[in-house]
Amino acid sequence: MTDKLRVLVVDDEPLALEYMERLLCDVDGVEIVARCRSGREALAELQNQAVDLMFLDIQMPGLNGLDVVKRCQSDVMPAVVFATAYDEYAVRAFEANAVDYLLKPFESERVVEAVSRAKDRLLSVALQSGKEAAVAAIAGLEGGSELLAGEVQERPARLPIKDGPHTHLVELETIDWIDAAGDYMCVHAGNQTYILRSTMKELEKKLSSQFVRIHRSTIVNLHKVRSVDAIPKGECLLHLDDEVSLKVSRNYRSAVQDLMG
Repeated sequence: MTDKLRVLVVDDEPLALEYMERLLCDVDGVEIVARCRSGREALAELQNQAVDLMFLDIQMPGLNGLDVVKRCQSDVMPAVVFATAYDEYAVRAFEANAVDYLLKPFESERVVEAVSRAKDRLLSVALQSGKEAAVAAIAGLEGGSELLAGEVQERPARLPIKDGPHTHLVELETIDWIDAAGDYMCVHAGNQTYILRSTMKELEKKLSSQFVRIHRSTIVNLHKVRSVDAIPKGECLLHLDDEVSLKVSRNYRSAVQDLMG
């Protein structure tokens, strides 16, 4: 984190964006680095530059705020403050997982408090990714799934994910990428994201060799990569279908070296 907190504001309403920007301009130690009017814009911005804190509206058309959290790569995910109309169930889930939120309409004092709390979390060595607590809260709202237990004798063609009485049998070939968020894994397959309780190590045992680690918390299906861009610091970006881009850290670049020729 730099001296100033780098903030991204996301809301589909122009007036709401302007209001939040005015409030943040009066907060010391804050720099607004971008403002986005859709979830897709926000995901692209998070890959393009470092962000410390994201104020994220939940109720947006297309990708809503919860979708943005699920689809954002854990390794580039900032701390999150959700903005939402009053929803007692959602608020309980946020509070249970120490996720900050703003109830609309909100005043400047509440924004100052949210920024202060975000700074404290970012300075804490316990914060590994802004996605961890947010995904735990979403799992509480939507009901998290579980990876079916049991020793794997051979690598299956499908990944069984238990969701209450129902079991999803997800074809490995349909999985685009996977990332870890604390005690949860987000399995991204097409337009569907499955949130399940599992460790990275447990899940890797069930995956075929086309899945490789590209960051501390990210696995990608190499068969889904459409193009690769080199970026500074020895890193690179993998571009998948559906406008998904994933950052490869320098430490894991060798895993995708064959793709780069």
